[in-house]
Amino acid sequence: MKILFWNIQHGGGKRIEQILSTVTRHSPDLVAFAEYRVSPGRKLVEALVRDGWNSVESTDPSGSENGLCVLSRVPIRRVSAPTPPDNAVRWINLYLPDHGFQIGVLHIVCAGRSGAAKTRFWNAVLKSAQQVYNDPFLFVGDLNTGLHRIDEVGRTFVCAEQFRQMTELGWIDLWRAFNSESTEFTWYSKLRGGICRNGFRVDHAFASPSLLPRVRGCRYSHSERDAGASDHSLLLVEIETGAESEDFGGPDSKKIDSYFSGSKLINAHSLPSNLKFIRLQ
Repeated sequence: MKILFWNIQHGGGKRIEQILSTVTRHSPDLVAFAEYRVSPGRKLVEALVRDGWNSVESTDPSGSENGLCVLSRVPIRRVSAPTPPDNAVRWINLYLPDHGFQIGVLHIVCAGRSGAAKTRFWNAVLKSAQQVYNDPFLFVGDLNTGLHRIDEVGRTFVCAEQFRQMTELGWIDLWRAFNSESTEFTWYSKLRGGICRNGFRVDHAFASPSLLPRVRGCRYSHSERDAGASDHSLLLVEIETGAESEDFGGPDSKKIDSYFSGSKLINAHSLPSNLKFIRLQ
């Protein structure tokens, strides 16, 4: 199945038609929107429901509050999420009963003046990641974070250490795993006139070890951002259907013993043979 995550920027506004055509073109089984707002989002949801994405869950943001909305062609069932109370609309957990895994959709707050709210949010994510580590689980979202000098040119990310801890816990940064030799950014700061300045990779997908053998790919699509449909690129993750998929990599698949992040060796996993890995500095 194909999962599409996209921060649609302030609810989409006058860009709703562009957003709709993008979803239709990519034809995901499940689409998750960040910065979803109820008023402009009503048209978006109604159109997608008519086109077959008729399982819908949202965090019900109010007014100009940025929330989350998930629409799916397959059944989804909402389960509890340990969201910090001050950001309750920015995390939603769902179970996909026909496919045997859970997905946690996140939109972690920016640092603000102190970074305290962002740190609380990240600490809740890390605690949850430890609790569901043995389950087939996918975290996906705008994490507003990455690794210094890898997912950004400089060292401006707040909570970069918490981001690194996800990998140290044994979770797999899917885009990095499938695109180890690439540098791509999903959001850019802007100069006057809309000229792109500094790039950042802030939209991510993390898979638990038990889900990883079913992951077929993870990539970004940047053309929508370039066309002004949003200020974020969208993220696509493809997962093998069914509850089990032992032969993911075909006859040439093999077991590899370790997945490196920095200089630290973390838990051994069974990984597809088409993944390439780098040692992060």
